Amino acid sequence: MDESVAPPATGVVPVAVGRWPASLRGRFALWFGLLVLVSAVSIRALHYRATVELLTRDVDVQLWSRLGALKAQERFAPETLLDTHFRVADLFLPSLAHASGWTASHAVGVGNPADERVAPADAFTWFAGVWRRDGTPVDALDLPAGFAWDDAWHERIDTLWTSSDGRHRLAATAGSHGTVLVAGAPLAGLEAAKRTTLLTHLATFAIWMPVVLGFAWFLLSRLLRPLRTIAATARRIRAGRFDERIDVAGADVEIAGVAGTLNEMLDRLDAVRVAQSRFNADVAHQLLNPVHGILLEADVALSRQRTEAELATAVGRMGDLAHRIEGLCEALLTFSRTAALQPERLRRLELEPIVAEAVEQVLPAAGPRGIAIEATGSAIVRGDESLLHEVFVNLLDNAVSHSHDGGRIDVVTQAWSEGCRVSVVDHGTGVPPDGVPHLFERFHSASPGGGHGIGLALSRSILRAHGGDIVHVPTPGGGATFEVRFPATSPGARSVQPPTRGREVRLVPSRG
Repeated sequence: MDESVAPPATGVVPVAVGRWPASLRGRFALWFGLLVLVSAVSIRALHYRATVELLTRDVDVQLWSRLGALKAQERFAPETLLDTHFRVADLFLPSLAHASGWTASHAVGVGNPADERVAPADAFTWFAGVWRRDGTPVDALDLPAGFAWDDAWHERIDTLWTSSDGRHRLAATAGSHGTVLVAGAPLAGLEAAKRTTLLTHLATFAIWMPVVLGFAWFLLSRLLRPLRTIAATARRIRAGRFDERIDVAGADVEIAGVAGTLNEMLDRLDAVRVAQSRFNADVAHQLLNPVHGILLEADVALSRQRTEAELATAVGRMGDLAHRIEGLCEALLTFSRTAALQPERLRRLELEPIVAEAVEQVLPAAGPRGIAIEATGSAIVRGDESLLHEVFVNLLDNAVSHSHDGGRIDVVTQAWSEGCRVSVVDHGTGVPPDGVPHLFERFHSASPGGGHGIGLALSRSILRAHGGDIVHVPTPGGGATFEVRFPATSPGARSVQPPTRGREVRLVPSRG
């Protein structure tokens, strides 16, 4: 069985699980920590590599310098070649700083045992030996235990290499009288220095990473404080305090921009909420008036015995009130259709047949009063045919309602500077000055007949959904003109045909 789980009714937005960490601060601290860690590891790795290479170079330079000094000592003072008390090499052996151009790392001194023989100018302990080419030892100085001649040294004259066991760094050169001079340095100090450097880096990471993560958490907490303020304001609004707004005083530019936009959105939503509430009240009022009228007519009809003519009159009045309710409901449905209108649903239409059909629809109201209606011109627009038909019916019905008996209504379609316009002109009572600002408000009616007051508001809503508009201008000499405008830059007019003489419909009331 397929079971669905209803969302919680508490209004709390559920947090997705399975994605850790869900907190923005946590993610920032994590990624910031990883960035710092990767950067630090990269830098420390380069530093470690450079340190190892530098120390190795120091050893090589020291060995090569000592080997050269031993060779000179063998040549000029062979009797003191490996004398620990008097060494000619000490007279001209350059210090490490002069030999390599670098100062030896202090970590090497830390790695060397304190009891080993290290001269003041020396950076590393060292040993030396002299052998004949057949491997016979001649002399030796501080040779490590087990260190002996290797026939492979014949191939390594004037070179530097590391012993096969990795414990010593060696240098060899040819001496006088067929001898081979070998100088070496134990690598234990170098390895100790490398371990010390590595442990120092690891200790640095262990100490500083929590500090870095804590700083990242603190920094983002400060940066997110305005967002917490926005969230708190949103919760108060959700609780029903619709007048709450986000405080932008002292906020950073980025936060102030977001907060200002949200405040504008809240203002619009609040205006929509108030307008919707007022609209609902107006709809209820407009519906209750005819409903009360129907109930009143029914109560009066049932209060006593009525003649057939009286009952027919009461039923007729109730029918009129019911038609009024029907018209209001249809107008509200049209409002809903207009709000849902999509631009891709619009198609190319010619206005002349739409206007002609609207004229035909209002003829029953205009004919008995002798009102003439003349339509001229046409245009090609993009729109919804039924909605545009509703617009022209509303405007013509409004013009008929406010025209004098025997008057005239002109419907003129023509080009203008921004597209095309259709003018519905009457010469009737016009609109009083105090009613112009409220002309397109819903449920506002200046008609003496007591219409529901939604026609003009509905017409403007339809035109704006088409990218156009409706405006009111007074008719010279009296009356009102409503201009239906289709701007060419939106889904409005595409091409305008030259005005042509339309048919004139002039109806006069019958006599007798």
